[in-house]
Amino acid sequence: MTTLTSAGGTRRLRSFVRLFIVGFVFGVGGYGVGRLLARVFPGGPSLSDLGLGWADGLALLVAFGLIFGAAAALVTSLSPARLGRMYRLEGDASPAEIGLARRQALVFGFSGLLLALPPVFSAAGLSPLFGFVVVGLLMALHTVLNVRVYLQADELVRRTVLEAGAATFFLGQGVLFLWAAAERLGFAPALTAWDIYAVLMAFYLIASLVVSVRRGLA
Repeated sequence: MTTLTSAGGTRRLRSFVRLFIVGFVFGVGGYGVGRLLARVFPGGPSLSDLGLGWADGLALLVAFGLIFGAAAALVTSLSPARLGRMYRLEGDASPAEIGLARRQALVFGFSGLLLALPPVFSAAGLSPLFGFVVVGLLMALHTVLNVRVYLQADELVRRTVLEAGAATFFLGQGVLFLWAAAERLGFAPALTAWDIYAVLMAFYLIASLVVSVRRGLA
């Protein structure tokens, strides 16, 4: 029992270290690319020049994280043995399990795309009504796909989704209450619904990563 517990702790530690390294590398890489583009195009438009704010930048960053996570999951699904180890199966993942993993990854990437569309449409100067209709239709499709994948998922994946949602709710509502109280007292500026949603999705992405590592899915 002690050996199994120690092995599980070692796997989680390695997963956290790997997650930290990946985040660090992409964080530094993103910063470097941004600095390089700023030097190559010194007069290039900023977020404010495009009519975007800090919440739009955060939403785009989270969207990139979701799409990157989806791409990483798709790469993992190319190896039945590796996917089987990730899902803690006794052997290689079956074709049905591989298909489900890929559908889950596509829904994850779809979430990132959907999150990126409002600021992209706004920066492109598209008609607000047209943009809203497109986002609404894609949101309906995303909801249907999300529900179908969740119903087809096994107990481990469902538990991971529920834990990530619960962690996001408790952490998010706590931070939101403190900000709302500070705003009501005149200590903090007012937030828009988009500001709140961008922060909420950032919390959800972090919670999903942490829970996935704890469950051995990352």
